Amino acid sequence: MEIVIYLFVAVFILLLIGLAYILVKDFKEIVLGLVNMCKPDLFHPISWFLSPIWLIGYALEKGFGWDIIDKYGNSDGLEKYSFTEKLQLDFSMGEKYIVSKTSNKKAKFMIEDFLGFCDGKLRLENFQIKNTEPIIIQCPHQITFYDFSILTQHFCNDIKDSWGVFKSGRMNYYSYSDKNTGHNIIGRTGNGQKFSIYTLDDLYQDQTLKLNAELKVKNFDRDLVNNGPILKFK
Repeated sequence: MEIVIYLFVAVFILLLIGLAYILVKDFKEIVLGLVNMCKPDLFHPISWFLSPIWLIGYALEKGFGWDIIDKYGNSDGLEKYSFTEKLQLDFSMGEKYIVSKTSNKKAKFMIEDFLGFCDGKLRLENFQIKNTEPIIIQCPHQITFYDFSILTQHFCNDIKDSWGVFKSGRMNYYSYSDKNTGHNIIGRTGNGQKFSIYTLDDLYQDQTLKLNAELKVKNFDRDLVNNGPILKFK
């Protein structure tokens, strides 16, 4: 009987440790989730009493520019951003990189995982992984715009500080997966134009950046490539 009690206590302690780990690891997301749950809703009277919490979050976002309030409510994350202009890419002529704060081993794993579902005929040895801090991966010249966009999204969804970088004689841009929607990549060109790429579009035919000056795009961290920048952004 005592063994059963000891086992129960051990399992209970492990569960508490697991819960504590989740709370620490995802503390920000949990707090933001709770704030957004308190958004006032006409048809849910309890939200009227909790709305001051949401209003505080709203005021902090407006006052300090913090990204607190969920802009998409109960949507399914399939939003396609509007745009004012399409910027044509010379994608086949440029160099393509993935920049990621990860290890060489993890980078290889991510590429191998990607190769399992990508459309192009690519192999691991086609990717040149530079063992720097952060890791810089030069993608093969023949990678398609679609596969490069999906690879960027693949890295960003698993490793927070990851970027897709394109460089040609005519245009430079950096990009990353938009955390607010399921299928948008957003970024900025070398001359500061904000854009989105919707990965459910036909990116084989439509190799363009959709310009939208209203997009909220974070700055490219030049320290990520401090071992010899592959791009220089203002």
